[in-house]
Amino acid sequence: MRFDSLDALPGLLPGAYSGIDFHVLDTSSEPGRRVLEYLFPGVDDAAYDDFGVLPNLISIEALIIGDDYKAKAARLQRAFETAGPATLMHPWLGPMTVMMDEPALISFSSRELRVARISARFKKVLPGSRSGASLFAAGTMISSIVALASLLASAVGTRVISATQTAAVTRSARIVSAAIGAQTSPPGAAGFLPGLRFAILKSTPGTPAEYAEWIGSAAAMFGVASFTPAVAPAAEAAAAQDPSPESLATISRSLAATLTSSAGNAPSDADRALLVATAAQFLAQGTVQAGFMSFASRREALDYRASMLDAIDKLIETLEGFGGTVFQAETSALVGQARDLQTAIVSDINEVIGRLPDVLVFRTAGDLDAWQLALHVAGDTPSRIEAVYQDIIARNNPRHPAAMEAGSIEVAEPD
Repeated sequence: MRFDSLDALPGLLPGAYSGIDFHVLDTSSEPGRRVLEYLFPGVDDAAYDDFGVLPNLISIEALIIGDDYKAKAARLQRAFETAGPATLMHPWLGPMTVMMDEPALISFSSRELRVARISARFKKVLPGSRSGASLFAAGTMISSIVALASLLASAVGTRVISATQTAAVTRSARIVSAAIGAQTSPPGAAGFLPGLRFAILKSTPGTPAEYAEWIGSAAAMFGVASFTPAVAPAAEAAAAQDPSPESLATISRSLAATLTSSAGNAPSDADRALLVATAAQFLAQGTVQAGFMSFASRREALDYRASMLDAIDKLIETLEGFGGTVFQAETSALVGQARDLQTAIVSDINEVIGRLPDVLVFRTAGDLDAWQLALHVAGDTPSRIEAVYQDIIARNNPRHPAAMEAGSIEVAEPD
């Protein structure tokens, strides 16, 4: 869909929220400042305090029209129910990062077949604001990448003939299913991959719009955060184990790399658009987990930063490889947002690195007892000795802690 096209439907302009397109009837905004007025008895003049810019409130009245109106309405409902910011493509004001200000209204009528009416009110997220979805600056960019990737996948339905669409969707769905089936669970995954495989295999898309919804639902599983409860469960209760943020980030990166490579060898631009859009969604949603990861040392943070930048570089290279096709508008926007995400990741990780301990490397000529090394490193702080001992074992994985083989031994610098 072209957002600079004024003749999509007579009297309507195209818009989108979280990658789901619709046609806008009316829209309004409420800009202003947060001003507090003080009134005093017997004093005619009031006093005022200015508390800064008021988040702009955006209201839209829109229509979803077409044979897939029920499917799009269901996708839009899930998008409205998703926590955190998302990208609103405003027909006049352009793209903006927003959050739901109040419950939206989705209505159907027997007098309007193949039509769903949407009424929603959003609050514009100001630059520098922090949302509950992610504590990282990259959080707001992730929703934009997800939205643009969904638009790229949906554009296949309007840019190529139906026979090519069907074949591309079938091939791409098969490649995605095979890539997920070939994944191995990293430590801490806690049964995440079987759930992802079930979500993928329970339905088969037939059109680009269905494919975009199919992939969006699966990719959203990577963006769900799990928090440690403030109150421990009862002794007899079986505590549910959630996948760790590190495992989700690893799986999403691996899937993105596989699908990006497959997109480079795709037989047509339609296949390439679907696969690279899928890779972008998996990679972006996996980046959400960075806000919840606990890096043990600077080395872990640097390794994560390098792996993410490399994965995004490969994605950008694939996008630019077919940027001169009919999907140029979507790929160009996605490339620009991906580069911004790289910048945000570097900024975020660099901020974290300054608060992390470094990794010490000891080179030994003979076998060494891990406990002896822990005493050497943390002997001045006895309460830290056991933690350092456990870190030595976890990092080096010796055959026996009391007789670690000669060579390089890594240990995190104690706080």
